[in-house]
Amino acid sequence: MRPTRRGFAVLAVAVAALLISARFGQPGLTAVAGPLFVGVFAAAVQVRWGGAPTVERGRLRRGFPGETKSVEFRVDGSGIATVTDRLSAGLEGETTVTKSLPATVTYRVTYTARGEQRAGPIDVTVTDALGLVTERYTVESETDVLVYPPVYRLGGTDAFARTFTPESKDRQSFDRLREYVSGDSLRDVHWKSSAKREDLLVKEFTDTRSDRTLLVAAEAQRGHADEMAAAAATITMAALESGLAVELTVPNGAVEQGYGDTHRTRLLELLARADAGQTGRVDDADVVVTASGDGVTVSVDGRRQSFADVTASRDNPIAGEVNG
Repeated sequence: MRPTRRGFAVLAVAVAALLISARFGQPGLTAVAGPLFVGVFAAAVQVRWGGAPTVERGRLRRGFPGETKSVEFRVDGSGIATVTDRLSAGLEGETTVTKSLPATVTYRVTYTARGEQRAGPIDVTVTDALGLVTERYTVESETDVLVYPPVYRLGGTDAFARTFTPESKDRQSFDRLREYVSGDSLRDVHWKSSAKREDLLVKEFTDTRSDRTLLVAAEAQRGHADEMAAAAATITMAALESGLAVELTVPNGAVEQGYGDTHRTRLLELLARADAGQTGRVDDADVVVTASGDGVTVSVDGRRQSFADVTASRDNPIAGEVNG
């Protein structure tokens, strides 16, 4: 506990009054100094009597980088308090407010990086009603939140099936011809029809692969785990949307094949915690994601391409859909 600047000023006036009274024989100044000392003492008693504040907070909802969530907690105690919620490096927000206790504190926090993030502990500086004395407390109230990797939007209609589904000898049956879209494989170009139209036409097939499993293996050089996680999240989420049973392996873990919203959450959880390194399933994988200083590449059936070339935008197609 210590006096505030205002408290020091009051004490300085009181001490000066006593010194002048003693030196120049002005007893009236003693009557001025007394109440000032009493006021500071009473403020100290008020702050100490209120004791350490307590905090009750709710949990933070999971989300993706760029999303903003509401944080709310209640601070019980007495006096005027300046409250600051500490945030880990992957969270940003204006967390300092001044309230008369007890009070409910609400602010907005933006997720800036994937991984395990934390809000708390909470620093509380309590002052008396006149602002003469202050006491600082650190309340060990914390909440963890998992921030998923970003998910990007793939380019073009049926972009996932065209780009990331491996070849199969029992390929799908022919459905129709359509105009070429960036990302289409040249093996699907119908050259005879394209020559007549003077424009590239590709063959489109009916989907007969909804029951097959897609194994995605992702690895990264040190310092590039975030890029790896974003690419793997984009591919696995699109694969689930296409009806495939997705299996994922990363350097520090794996998720077995599965479908549905629960499986989607398990994939995102693994990728939120994924580290750089190598995985032993590359030779078995249908899709291999590799992140390094040269960028992120995706390999399918020996075909290697830049991940940036197959994404249409950085818009997250599943933002708000995943429960946290």
